[in-house]
Amino acid sequence: MENLVIATFHNKDDAFKALNQLKALNQLEDIIIYNMALVEKKADQIKVLRHEGPDTQEIPGDAAFAGSLVGAIGGPVGMAIGMLTGIMLGSVEEDDTETFIDDLMNKVKGRLKPGMYAIVMDVEEYADLFVDTYMESLHGKVARTTIEYQYEKYNRKQWKELNKEIDEEEESLRTANEEVRLAIEEKIRQLKAEREERGKKFKARRVNTKKIIQDRIASLHQRISVAKGRRKETLKARKEKLEEKLKQWNRKVASVLT
Repeated sequence: MENLVIATFHNKDDAFKALNQLKALNQLEDIIIYNMALVEKKADQIKVLRHEGPDTQEIPGDAAFAGSLVGAIGGPVGMAIGMLTGIMLGSVEEDDTETFIDDLMNKVKGRLKPGMYAIVMDVEEYADLFVDTYMESLHGKVARTTIEYQYEKYNRKQWKELNKEIDEEEESLRTANEEVRLAIEEKIRQLKAEREERGKKFKARRVNTKKIIQDRIASLHQRISVAKGRRKETLKARKEKLEEKLKQWNRKVASVLT
């Protein structure tokens, strides 16, 4: 299962040891890390110490997140770091909070104090124990939530709610008197403008989501080519699930904004 996992630590040594353990687990195929960042909590910002993922080369070393770095880390990992920092990263706006990680972030914020460290990762886990055992042995506290399909579910829900609101306003316009007609027409105009803007964002996210799935399939194909025995069969099974996910994504999501 693909999860957003956040592990918090009181000291730098434990955090870096945990990072290396996770990279070792990834090499052994016990987990598959799609994107991961090690951060330090400062008084008023989050400082990125390490980043393992597709955008690593674009992030300055030892970077402190600020407005100029918005979007440097994408996906759930970037979003989580953005929420910890107090700003939203990537394609997620400040007023566009993904509610599916709210509970997780509330737990983490309560224990991530200035001077502490956190590892934030988007990871495929076959069982929680692989990550939890190593993190807890280094005094890390782990919290997680599932993230599969959550972006698309969120997008579809927002799109449907916006369309419903437009339909309701257009229905009220049919029976409105002259005193309120102009106000209703203006509201409809604003809602349609908002729908158009959101449509652009949704389409961009859809393209990015599809590319992520395709990249993961390609990565698994490379891993399968050198794997043996049970691990090879496990990776093949995961690759087949991703390929089926891509087919479902093409069928369900392609018609959302039409």
